[in-house]
Amino acid sequence: MDRMKTATARKAYENVKGQIGGCGIWCGSCALGNGSLRALIGGLESVLDSHGAEHWAPSEMDYPAFSCGLDVLRGAASCVGCRQGGGRDDCSLRACAVESHVADCSDCTDFGSCANDELLQHMREGARKAGLFVRDPGENAGDLLAVWPKGLEASWPSTILFEDERCSNFPKS
Repeated sequence: MDRMKTATARKAYENVKGQIGGCGIWCGSCALGNGSLRALIGGLESVLDSHGAEHWAPSEMDYPAFSCGLDVLRGAASCVGCRQGGGRDDCSLRACAVESHVADCSDCTDFGSCANDELLQHMREGARKAGLFVRDPGENAGDLLAVWPKGLEASWPSTILFEDERCSNFPKS
């Protein structure tokens, strides 16, 4: 993996690793927010180009459309996390957390019984299915932010986010 891509992803990760969104989802575990999606797509494009994949891809595959899709995803800006203005502008969960003066929905006394509960549970269940980390009521955010990065490294062992640390004994090119 290109060191520049790794550094860019690492910078994106550093920006969101301390953020838990209004919904309780840890921004550092999101592939768009932590920069890993863009870097991995860039690496995939490099491998496909260098191996001439356009010429040997299965005939059923619309390679130009596939390549265009990768370009779009790679070009998507990394999310800065909802605490820094990222995410959806109209996020009712973030607005409610701010209005309720809580760090995130997990701290709310109405957790599980508010007007936003259906959306909240949908988001949190989807996030968990995707491998993201989600704070539950009663859990200390600081404690979670201290252990979640190791959990992310264990569940995403090949991600570029941790490449520099694991490869520090290898010669730099």
